[in-house]
Amino acid sequence: MKMKLLQSLLLVLIASQSLALNCTIPTIIRGAWFSWENKNTLTELDATTMTDKGTCVDIRDNFHVNYTMVLHRQNENCFICVKILVRTVNILEKMESPCITLPDNTEPTVERVCQSLDPHQQLITLFSENYVPVNCRSSLEGVWNFAYQNRFKFTGECRNPDAQIRSCQTAGSQFLITNQKFNITYKKCEGMTGTFDGVVEYSCLGDWFVGKNHYFAVANTKESRKDEKYRCFLKNRDDDLYIGVSITAQCNTLKTVEKSPERLRVTPVKSEVVEPGCRLPQNFSGEWINTANIDADVFINETHIIETYYPDEGRYRRTIYVCKEQKDTRYMLARLTVDGCQKDYICFDFVPQHHNLIRYRKGIAVIKDDFSTVCSWVQFQNKVQWRYDLFLKKNPVPIKCPVAGKFNFTQKGDIPFETRILGGVTLSPRPNVYCKENISDFSVCDDEQKEVAIDENYCLSVDHKGKPVDIYSDPDYKMKCIGFWKENIKSYLITYDELDPFSKYRCWVYQRADLNRVLMSQAIGPFCDLKQNVFSWNYTEGATVAIDMEEYERERDQCPMYFDDGSNPYLDPETQVIQFNFGYFKSSSTRLENLLALTLVGFFVNLL
Repeated sequence: MKMKLLQSLLLVLIASQSLALNCTIPTIIRGAWFSWENKNTLTELDATTMTDKGTCVDIRDNFHVNYTMVLHRQNENCFICVKILVRTVNILEKMESPCITLPDNTEPTVERVCQSLDPHQQLITLFSENYVPVNCRSSLEGVWNFAYQNRFKFTGECRNPDAQIRSCQTAGSQFLITNQKFNITYKKCEGMTGTFDGVVEYSCLGDWFVGKNHYFAVANTKESRKDEKYRCFLKNRDDDLYIGVSITAQCNTLKTVEKSPERLRVTPVKSEVVEPGCRLPQNFSGEWINTANIDADVFINETHIIETYYPDEGRYRRTIYVCKEQKDTRYMLARLTVDGCQKDYICFDFVPQHHNLIRYRKGIAVIKDDFSTVCSWVQFQNKVQWRYDLFLKKNPVPIKCPVAGKFNFTQKGDIPFETRILGGVTLSPRPNVYCKENISDFSVCDDEQKEVAIDENYCLSVDHKGKPVDIYSDPDYKMKCIGFWKENIKSYLITYDELDPFSKYRCWVYQRADLNRVLMSQAIGPFCDLKQNVFSWNYTEGATVAIDMEEYERERDQCPMYFDDGSNPYLDPETQVIQFNFGYFKSSSTRLENLLALTLVGFFVNLL
């Protein structure tokens, strides 16, 4: 009996060894790993075995980051499926199945054994015992003040202005270890038990993404207890106001940043103070909109440009520029980046401000503080086609439109002008008016010709006195002209409409095609694409609609036609006085003086 038992055990051993010859555990997951599985657990993997799991008999490799193994536990003669996800060189995550027994003469393959693996079970995080710190830039980069909350220690949120997270890289440092650590300075809040004063230094072990969740693992450099040494952090690309922290050596406790065991509410701060060395033009001061950065809010004073853009509602990213040096139209500005860690230098080439806009182009950011390098013309992208970007006034003042008069237009586009009632339902019904002819009307006819009125279905009929029959209807669209210029042999116009649901600012390309004919194309947003021209009408060229307008002013309209192609946007049409000299007075000023002298002589003769 004993002999048969020994023979069977020997056969099992030989079989497992023969299977193990076909299974080699990859080098990247070999080594000693620590995990918390309701207790401190140390797992070691070598070329063929895994601690407490058995000998490898089959393995599948998916993109060298996802390994599924079948392990034979010899003392129980059963098989375990283990799936290992390689997150970083220092972090693994695993899931495993129960140990199952296969029928005789059945080959233990991944396909058979791993059918019992539950894909929805929680992942167990394995931290390398002999970890190699990595650069923290991809995990956490910046300086923040923070308020913290620990659900298992105290209620409420501890807010102390001196609590700070600092994770800054020293570019070009020969001491790489300085770029592989970051500090969290906790501060105590009076009356809150569980808060404390202390600085925790972490080494970065790497980061990874699961959907929009950004995980990164760390090791406390001053902690010797393994279960307190390793921690996981969680950020989310849609909610960067919070950071979640685990309170155990587990990443599976972090589901969302707001419901983490420990939650940090962070506010980015700038780590450096830069002294200005020059002044920006005085007429730049004020609040603007940057059309080149998703309509970011821009505040400008004599020495600073503060740009704040909003990735979505409730979130903001802020960049500060400080004027350092100026030559002709080029300004070298120090840029304090979004998360405030380091500063670099960037060159702005400004066109003198006109109307309600500033045109500029921006060079490439460099780390060197040298005007000849930062503002060299080669730092500006030398594209075959390029245009200036725009700062638009946040509260613009209307100007005289470059195209004025009364026009009948036809339109073509993805989003044509439609009939609508501004302000919603009218207070009282409008009288029914019979119209013999309806047209689409484009008018700039107010006293100062500063507002564009568009009526898609305008009644052209008049009564026997030549007055319009329909005096009750309002235009469908009202837009104020706030700026125009000529660039790349194209004339551009910016209009402002407070009721526009997509963008209050709209860019137009316009051109005079004949004595009384004007062509215009409206852009999708506040800037015009390089490909857009007066015939553009769809999204492929960044346009919504193209209109072909023909002037039709009637006697009682009192709406003279006006056109300015924007060649010199610095001329003020409101103060421009044109003097007409007719007949006798046009030859010379001498004749005018002689006539004035004769008139005075005649006056005195009459007095005598």
